[in-house]
Formats: sequence, C-alpha cells, structure tokens
Amino acid sequence: MKLDAYQDFRSQLLLVDCDARTQAMLDKCLTRLGIDCLIVADDNWDDLEAIHGVIVELDYLNSERLLASVREQGLPIVAVTHHQTPSQIQRALRLGATAILNKPITQSAVYTTLMMARGLNERIHALEIAKRDLTDTLSQREVIAKAVAHLMVKLELSEQDAYERLRRHAMTTQEPIEHVCRSLLEPSSLFARQGRITP
Repeated sequence: MKLDAYQDFRSQLLLVDCDARTQAMLDKCLTRLGIDCLIVADDNWDDLEAIHGVIVELDYLNSERLLASVREQGLPIVAVTHHQTPSQIQRALRLGATAILNKPITQSAVYTTLMMARGLNERIHALEIAKRDLTDTLSQREVIAKAVAHLMVKLELSEQDAYERLRRHAMTTQEPIEHVCRSLLEPSSLFARQGRITP
C-alpha cells in the first residue's frame, strides 16, 4: 500500500530521537508506504527544505530546537509514545503534534496517523490564513471608518456622502479604498492637509 493520497510525504520524513526498535519498525512501515526517512537525534539537523514531516518519540525527546524550527516551517509532527496519558498528550500538543502514534507500532496505524497529521496540519494552516485575512479586513474597516469620520467633520458631510466621496476617489485614482483612506489620514500628506476628495 503506497501513500498516494499524500505525495509530499513521499519525499522525506525525519525520525527524531527515536530508540533503535522504534527506528527499525518505522523504517519498515514507511518503506512499504514508499516514504524515505532520515534518523536524527539531539538537535543534530538544520536543513528542513526537503523535509515534509517529523515523527518524534516523546520518551526520548532531546531536540527541542529542531522541533521549534519544524513548527515555524509549518510541517506536520507525529508524536510516538508508549502511553497516551493526559500528560503525554498535553506534551505532544505543546510540541506542535497533530497526531499521536501509540506503541506497539503497526503498518495500518502508521498510515492512518500520517494521514491524520497531514490533514489536521493543513486545516490548522488554513485557519491561520483565514485569521490573518480577517485581521486585515478588520484593520481596513477601521481605517475606512476613521477616514469617513474625518471627512464628516472636515467637510460637514453625512456618513453616506463621506463614504461615497472616498469610494469615487478610489475608483478615479484606481487605488484600493483603504489606500485612499490611509493617505487621507496621514498628517504629513498634501492630500490630508487639503482634504481633496474628488466630488
């Protein structure tokens, strides 16, 4: 059975701080899935460019710096443990793991866990992007609201008329409305000092 559903995993995975028995079992399972793995211990790895995921054994973890870099890169992390106790689960979550592989390791468990880790990692990434977009949208709305209020006071306009002037000016200059609003609110700009908005 090949892991065709997740082509990125067919490049390379890092096995981090795994004991010899775990390494042997994971290497066997991953080879059957068509996945190459590299064995790493004690933070002894820097280049993550060709890496598409990490499997780390919690009981022997000694690569905190490496895992921090992995999290920064947004790579999937699978935690291996003998016991799925609440403390181990919390530890795995703190490390950025999106799936836990419990011992004894089996072929089907490795396949399922990798798919879960990858799928949840993608969902987390999508949510982070959505959060950034929402933050940007809220920021833009705040700038537009300030610019509308500025014109209402400066030119004695209604809220609707002030917004329409900003919108028309943005269309005339072919600029995003938030850029027009920022220019209007910038104290040093001639645009702001003269309050020029296309009628």
